[in-house]
Amino acid sequence: MIQLRPFRSADLNVLYRIDHVCFAPGIAYSKAELRYYLQHPKSITVVAETESQAIAGFCTGQLQMREGRHLGHIITIDVLPDWRGQKVGRAMLLSVEEDFRAKGAESIRLEVAVDNLQAQTFYHAVGYSKIGMIPGYYAGKLDALVMEKDLTGDVLPHPRRL
Repeated sequence: MIQLRPFRSADLNVLYRIDHVCFAPGIAYSKAELRYYLQHPKSITVVAETESQAIAGFCTGQLQMREGRHLGHIITIDVLPDWRGQKVGRAMLLSVEEDFRAKGAESIRLEVAVDNLQAQTFYHAVGYSKIGMIPGYYAGKLDALVMEKDLTGDVLPHPRRL
């Protein structure tokens, strides 16, 4: 079973290692970048923890203002390979979305590599649509799709436990 909880500063080293398991060099964050996102005052980070208190993954988002509107932005969602396909990513993402919605965000955006079909399928299944592309977004070489989800519609139930 997985329990969701907020990020604690003591999690940084473990989350850094998880990010490097989940993403290739050039896409994975440096420790300084990850620390910045995790500790930013407008950031929300949800950690998925097992019964034995091992971390299975995390999701970080940041609340932003654009043209006078509150928007959420998913910075990263990382799930260790052994926990993929068990709804851990979905639970974390829905938790961050719920927090953004409670803070008045009207929509949420994210970027995903054009060659990451598994992630694109996942995001589409939870209500995200492709709205654009950013050439060379990852390491100046790999394009990213921009996906967005409207948060002003119906609220989905959010499981706190899996």
